[in-house]
Parts: sequence; C-alpha cells; structure tokens
Amino acid sequence: MGKKLRIIGLLIACLFFPLLSTAQSQQSNNLVSVRELSIPPKALHAFEQGVDLLSKKDAAGSVPQFQHAIAEFAGYYEAYYKMGVADLRLWRITDAEQAFRKSMDLSGNQYAPPLLALGAVLIYQEKFAEAEGVTRKGLDLDPTSWSGHYFLGWALFGLNRLEEAENSVHEALRWRNDSAEARLLLVDIHSREKNYPALLNDVDEYLRRDPDSPAGARARALRDNAQRALSQSESASAVAQPQP
Repeated sequence: MGKKLRIIGLLIACLFFPLLSTAQSQQSNNLVSVRELSIPPKALHAFEQGVDLLSKKDAAGSVPQFQHAIAEFAGYYEAYYKMGVADLRLWRITDAEQAFRKSMDLSGNQYAPPLLALGAVLIYQEKFAEAEGVTRKGLDLDPTSWSGHYFLGWALFGLNRLEEAENSVHEALRWRNDSAEARLLLVDIHSREKNYPALLNDVDEYLRRDPDSPAGARARALRDNAQRALSQSESASAVAQPQP
C-alpha cells in the first residue's frame, strides 16, 4: 500500500480512535475528583469548553480555551495533550509535537495519551527508533491500549523488525479485533515478507471491514498480485520435484 496513505491512516487513527483503554479510562474517571481538587475553577472551565469544542470538530476554537486553562494552571498536562490533538487536527505537526512533549514533561511521563500520540507523530516523521521507545513507555502505563500496540507495530515495521511488528499488530487486534487499520498493517508486513498465504488471509479479513474504499480497491489489486505470485511459486516447486 502507498506509504503516504498508510502514514495518513496512522494519524487518522491517532485523531479519531481512543488512545486510552477502557480500563484506564475507568481508572481515570475514578481519580478525576482528586485531580480536579488541585485545578482552579477557571482553568477547569476553560479546559471543559475546549474539550467540548474539540468534540464538535472545532479544533481552531478549542486551542484558545486550552491556552487559557494553561495560563490559569501551569501544570495542566491534560490541557497540553488536548491542545496537541487540536493542533494535529489542524495539521500543525510541529506544534502538536511540542504540546505532547510538554504534557509528558509536566506529568513526569506518567500520563499515557501524549506518549502514544507522540509516537504517532514520530512515525509520521519517520523517526522510528524514537517512536518505538516513546510508545513502549506509553504501553507500560496502559498495556491494554489497542492503538498503542498498533503504533508500536508501525514503528517496528519502519525499523524492518517484521516478526516483532506482526506480534504487536496481533496484540492490537486482541484488544480491537474490528480494526481495519491493523489488518492493513498486517498486509504491509506480510507483503514485505513475501508471505503470500498470510497476505491473502490478511486482505480477505481487511475487505470484510472495508470493501468499498480506495484502500479496499488497492487491497484487492494487491490480493490479485499475491495470488499470482503464490501460483507461480507453487508451479515452480512442482517442476522442481524429482520425478519417480
């Protein structure tokens, strides 16, 4: 599949799918009252307004609210993370990276979302080794994050560590088995390995979830190529067999 298409798909995953697992989200909800006790009301109000605007796809309108929240409470690492997400939606990649790094610093690297989001940004920048390290730290905090395992698979794929990449993608699918993005990454991995039987299975599973998109059309073309390559390989093996 086209490299730019796949990287864009990765960023879409970062923007539109939850970075936290259900377990961590529930844990965060249980602790929210403790966290809120240290946040001034004006900062919390601005933050909530920013989150509301972001949920309504008004990324540009949300940024000033997050900035106001940070001005009222300098240690507001959640606001820096959300501002980074808004910057990503506005394709301000450098600003997003800075916001995620600031969130990480303020949280002492104890808040998973900016670690996982930064991993995606670093993969977009083809900084695969750094992306691996950052994403592993995020997964240490939230080992059930499907998107974290997906990002790690991408980083390892970029480093050409294909067996490890495949294992990470399968772990992502263990937590979100309906992910077309993860299936498509398996297609890329098995295509590079020239593992045609696995690739054919990957494409079939992917097309069950995304049959009609442009990516689906390219997947079908790749399936046809893989089927021909497999048939040629089987024919060559049959010819090479010694005759009785």
